[in-house]
Amino acid sequence: MSVVNQQEVLASFQVLVSMAKADGKLLEEEVASLVDTFEEINLPDGITVDKLLSETDQSIEALLNQINSETAQEMVYQSACAMANIDGECSAEERALLDKIGATFSNSKLWGKQEWLETLERRSQKSSISEQVRQIDDPEKRAVEVEGITTDACFLNAVLGAFPIPGIAIAFDMLIYWNQLDLAQAIGQSWGYDRNREDFRKAIFGSLGITGTRIAVSNLAKLVPVFGMVVGATTAFASTWALGKVANEYFASGGEMDAFSLRQAFKKAKKEGEAIYKTKADEIAAKKREIEPQVQLLNEELKAGVISPDEYQEKLKALL
Repeated sequence: MSVVNQQEVLASFQVLVSMAKADGKLLEEEVASLVDTFEEINLPDGITVDKLLSETDQSIEALLNQINSETAQEMVYQSACAMANIDGECSAEERALLDKIGATFSNSKLWGKQEWLETLERRSQKSSISEQVRQIDDPEKRAVEVEGITTDACFLNAVLGAFPIPGIAIAFDMLIYWNQLDLAQAIGQSWGYDRNREDFRKAIFGSLGITGTRIAVSNLAKLVPVFGMVVGATTAFASTWALGKVANEYFASGGEMDAFSLRQAFKKAKKEGEAIYKTKADEIAAKKREIEPQVQLLNEELKAGVISPDEYQEKLKALL
């Protein structure tokens, strides 16, 4: 992996802020998502959330010219792609900025460029949790079911989060996102709601900042040296736990919780999830060690073109 210096890390994060502002405005939920996610990672000394959000004097061209290592270029492009496309609503402004990033970094190998990322987004959207859950009228049985699928999703996502591998981690981050979405939909189904109602996804995920922005920042966080297995696993576990709790509250309220209430409940539940993670940490680390050789082999096979992105996704899911 090529060496990445602090200036490149700063410029990389600022490119993502530029992507968030591509359409000329930074929405409240986008600001919340950026702030929350930046606060979850240990930013390098001298880099603050306020600095990242407020410094806009440099052009996108100037920022991109500061990112010279192949590793950083690859991960900036991956993150920008995820940020623009994860919700299926890539704007013309976002597309233009994404094209500019790709053109600027055209001399880089950019392994996994557009085709690989689009395949990841397409293939990771279908999970199995919600296929197994139907409406449950008995409150006690529903509570047990929701607790069970939430706990399972937390463990799965914590294992995925324990692989902070630059260049590959975007695949794990996307799977975490889609597993969380599937969990929320499954909980909704247990309350009798249609899992495909887009307004529920926007209400819960938009309010909580669980968006392409979070995936993008999380991916770039792997450029920060202190971001390791424990940070990734803890964050994935705690955020999934909190999402499960908040989704259950949301559907129990008949979908009447407002954005402020959702965010407050999420923050409270996330602290609870962090505490629960500590009781599961050894088990999660053991599972990570168990599958690590197979994951490494899959990574090498994908990079070498031995397996396709579709096969990579399926084999990765099978390991978990």
